[in-house]
Amino acid sequence: MLKPRWTFLSAATVLLTTAWTAMACEPECRHAISQILADRYMPVIDSTMNELQDMLSESLGSVPVPEQLSDLIPAKEVQDGIQTTIEEGLEGFMAQLSTPPANEDDDTAVALTLEEGIHQAMFSGDQPFKGDCNNPPRLTRKMPPAGESWTREECQKMDYICGNPPSICHHLDQIKGRIVDYIRARLKDETLFGSGNLFKNIAPAIKEKVRGTIRRYGAGSLLKDPSVAAYINVMATNTMHTLDKWSRDTVDNLCTDQSDELCHGWDEQVIPEILKWP
Repeated sequence: MLKPRWTFLSAATVLLTTAWTAMACEPECRHAISQILADRYMPVIDSTMNELQDMLSESLGSVPVPEQLSDLIPAKEVQDGIQTTIEEGLEGFMAQLSTPPANEDDDTAVALTLEEGIHQAMFSGDQPFKGDCNNPPRLTRKMPPAGESWTREECQKMDYICGNPPSICHHLDQIKGRIVDYIRARLKDETLFGSGNLFKNIAPAIKEKVRGTIRRYGAGSLLKDPSVAAYINVMATNTMHTLDKWSRDTVDNLCTDQSDELCHGWDEQVIPEILKWP
């Protein structure tokens, strides 16, 4: 189905200052940890996109092609074009979500990549993972020696929110909750009529796809036929209704099942990656 194209940041070690205190996770460390978590949540979003694709395919595919149209153009070609447009629209959204736009003035691009959104959820706003990790002190060293990681024991000890990897590790469950809240809100915003990128990637494109197919067959006059115009409008209306249903039924329940391995089955894999950072 959909194949998200993920981007990966370099994991180069940051050279830190020599203050005799527990050191904070610097910008490169923050973005690297944000990317580690984005890599885990991109498959979660991909799974919801696959569900949305199925819902759209069923909703739009169930609308019969009017006879005035199918008399001149094979109904299967019209319907196949719609299905292709759905898939391309969702794949385009996933690509936007994982890759910054080449043109910063492109108003069709998603505002933030997933990594950037996770970075904001962790390091901006309420209770950011920044600041002094020595008040009160919990650890006995400022950072691990080069080539070594923080330990699980240090993860357990760093029991308040501050700016080092052990604190991030200790509060991983809280961070995951923040990320899921962000993803839910983000996906719901992306379905909004007129402004959401999921809406913009699909509804207008489907209308243009049907119109383009009609013109390609030299049947442009059919665009004025009331039944054909109604069919095209139903495609857009069904798209909006399906996006709304997906937002309520799927997005609102994202990661609520504790047995969902995509959401909850990877802590032991990411904790060592977090603790590698100085």
